[in-house]
Amino acid sequence: MEYMDGGTMSDATKYLGKWVEQDLAAATSMLADGLHYLHTKLNVVHRDIKPCNVLLNLRGEAKLSDFGVSGHLTDASKCHSWVGTVTYMSPERIQGESYEYTADVWSFALTMVECALGRFPYNPPDVSRRLVFWDLLDIVVQDPVPNLRPELDVSDEFDNFVALGLNKDPTGRMLTKNMIAHPWIFGRDRASDKRRIAALAARHLDARSKARERGEK
Repeated sequence: MEYMDGGTMSDATKYLGKWVEQDLAAATSMLADGLHYLHTKLNVVHRDIKPCNVLLNLRGEAKLSDFGVSGHLTDASKCHSWVGTVTYMSPERIQGESYEYTADVWSFALTMVECALGRFPYNPPDVSRRLVFWDLLDIVVQDPVPNLRPELDVSDEFDNFVALGLNKDPTGRMLTKNMIAHPWIFGRDRASDKRRIAALAARHLDARSKARERGEK
C-alpha cells in the first residue's frame, strides 16, 4: 500500500469530532468497494475492521489496513478462530460461533456509527463507571444495537444502512454486494468524494498539529 499521509479515521474523529454525514458516505463508498473486492475476489475476511484500521490520505482516498489477522475462506467454509479486536466483533464471534464475511460487515457498520457519533457506540450499563470487558460482551450480545437516532439527525438511507449492517442475525445482515448497491452510497461521484476526503484529511492534520503545539496528545 502506498503511503497514507492523512491519518486514520480514529484520529480524524479524535481531532475533528463527529463526521459530517456526506464525508462519512464518501469514505464508506470507497471502503465498501475495497471490502467487496476483499470478500469476492480474494475470499478473505479482514476480522479487525475498526476506525484506527482505516487510513486516509491527502489525495482523498480511504483504505482498509492491517490485515495481520485476516483469514482466507473457501466457498463453503466458515471461520472459527477468535482473533481481532473484541470491541468491534459481531455477536456471533463473541459467542464463539462460526462466522463468515458478514462478520466484517458488522464491524464496518459499527465503525461508521462510531465516526458519526464521535465516540464508541456502546455505553456502560452504569454511567458512573467505565465500560469493562465483560460488560461489553454482554451488551453486544444481549442489548439493542446502537442507533444513530435520536442523537443525530441523519438521512433515512444512512439509518437503514446501519440497521442492515448491525443485524444481530448474520444470515439477515447485508453482504458487500448489498452494501455497494445501497441508496446511501450507490452512484456517488468519486471525484467529488475524493475532494471531500482530501479536505477532511487536511483539516485533521491541521487540528492535530495545533493540538500538539498546545501540548495535547
